[in-house]
Amino acid sequence: MVSRIAIVILLAAMMVPATAAPSGDQKDRDAQIKLALDELKNEVVVLGRQVRDMQASMDRSGGQMNALINQIVDNVNAIRQAQSRVAEGSVSAINQANSLGEQLSATNQRIERLSEQMAELKRLVENLPKLPTMTQITPGNPDQLFAAAYGDYSRGNYDLAISEFRQYVETYPTSEMADNAQYWIGEAFYAKKQLGEAIAEFDKVINIFSKGDKVPAARLKKGMALMDQGQTEAARAEFQAIIKWHPRSNEAQLARQQLGEK
Repeated sequence: MVSRIAIVILLAAMMVPATAAPSGDQKDRDAQIKLALDELKNEVVVLGRQVRDMQASMDRSGGQMNALINQIVDNVNAIRQAQSRVAEGSVSAINQANSLGEQLSATNQRIERLSEQMAELKRLVENLPKLPTMTQITPGNPDQLFAAAYGDYSRGNYDLAISEFRQYVETYPTSEMADNAQYWIGEAFYAKKQLGEAIAEFDKVINIFSKGDKVPAARLKKGMALMDQGQTEAARAEFQAIIKWHPRSNEAQLARQQLGEK
């Protein structure tokens, strides 16, 4: 484009005559210069159109670039927000972990204290005086007789325990522990799986020692023996009697469990 303009300028300079009249060669040059000028005009028009097209393309590119930049900014903001949420979540998780660690530490301390208490309890039990046997009982000493009977029950000597508890009930029928001795006779038979005998002995607690504190326990174990025998309705009647007559006792709570109540 620049070279063509230079040629046109050169031809224009050559058109300027000194003083002589134009010759045929001069007319040819004028025609060539005019043709070159026309071509130049056309090229200027094309160039102008190209410039406008380029400007429009740049405008479009600029708009696209701005849109891309805005999109990038939005993405960066979204990433920052996500990072912030992740950081907050991490802090929350750390706090929860610390709280859980404190709870576990407190639980471990309680377990250690319980272990110490259990060890102390075991030591105390081991240091308890041994229960007397029948041969060590001083005649006329009800406490030794009861202790010997309970010791034999604890060792699984149920027949001997039954004999000793019977002796206690017969010898000391008005004793404060007489109802307890009668109850443990029933327990010994229950441990031997002699359910009929156990029920009969528990009935003696209920009927003979009706004002004693072993009545709820005797009714509960009688009900359980009846359940073992398959006498469901009779057993339920015993459990209901406990709830009715001894509602605040521990046996009443156990009776409710047997009945499926809360």
